[in-house]
Amino acid sequence: MITRFFPILTKLKALKNHGRMLWHAFRHADTPKWIKGFMLAVVLYLFSPIDLIPDFLVLFGITDDLVVISAAMWFLGKVVPEKVKNSLPVEATETKPATKSNTQAAPTNTVKTSPLKPFGIVLLVGLLIAALASHPWVQAQFQSIGAFF
Repeated sequence: MITRFFPILTKLKALKNHGRMLWHAFRHADTPKWIKGFMLAVVLYLFSPIDLIPDFLVLFGITDDLVVISAAMWFLGKVVPEKVKNSLPVEATETKPATKSNTQAAPTNTVKTSPLKPFGIVLLVGLLIAALASHPWVQAQFQSIGAFF
């Protein structure tokens, strides 16, 4: 009832559930290593002093981090395997109704590759290049050879 007057509460609850799902996916054995590496890179980017927009520009620096985090959470929500999403503990899936059936399908061992995997790898490499390019030592090197460009 209170969420009707404060719609941000429903967004925060969804964010909490999504964060739990990503934490479960990070600890799950069936999550591919490149997804776990992407998760670590996003966390490192969040706490790194090297940003696309420096954090001392208060409004823009924090907004930059929020955009990167929300885009990464959206992307990770798309590429985490369904097997991992469906194995969430009960307390983390309180918004989803629990359905149990007496007939269980036979497990299949088919490996389905995500079409978003190349996009994730390119995004990860782009984040690493942006972090390296904003490092003061790298900028000094580019300034020293700036006459050639």
